Amino acid sequence: MTAGTFRGTKWPGHMVFDCQQCGECCSHLGLVHSIAEDRGNYEFVVFNRYTNESDIVTVDTDKHALYDDKSIFEKLPEACPFFRHQPDSEKAFCTVHLTRPDICRDYGCWRMLIVSRTGLRAGRIMFSRYLCSEDPLVTRIFEECIDPVHEPDDARWDDMVIRVLTERGYTVRK
Repeated sequence: MTAGTFRGTKWPGHMVFDCQQCGECCSHLGLVHSIAEDRGNYEFVVFNRYTNESDIVTVDTDKHALYDDKSIFEKLPEACPFFRHQPDSEKAFCTVHLTRPDICRDYGCWRMLIVSRTGLRAGRIMFSRYLCSEDPLVTRIFEECIDPVHEPDDARWDDMVIRVLTERGYTVRK
């Protein structure tokens, strides 16, 4: 995996998370975060509609020009107000990364990462037990072999998912 903004972030009991800077996490976060107040000098009060909490954030000094470019909202109108793509690239950035709210600091975009034999992302298990995949084979395996299993214990369910997918040639990273 290539390293990104969150290189080296580690959750207890999990592998080190290397952000791919794809931007999927923030492309709809404007539905959650809104700017409640512009304090000037690139400082803002951000309101979280889910928690009703407010945070003060500041645009990182090296990202002022990136923040000033609002063209991303033409393509992604629900994006976080501080989310941007690097010009001429699909690489995504949080322009308030250094002062981002705790909900953003704690976010991991997958519980399990499913990797194909060629090393490409084939899918992700998100949240508790939700599959996000555009690979029809992974989707079929999940629907036929994993989804019907009613295992209440998360650790045993994880082990079963890993076993089922690795038997079919995939690598699963936790």
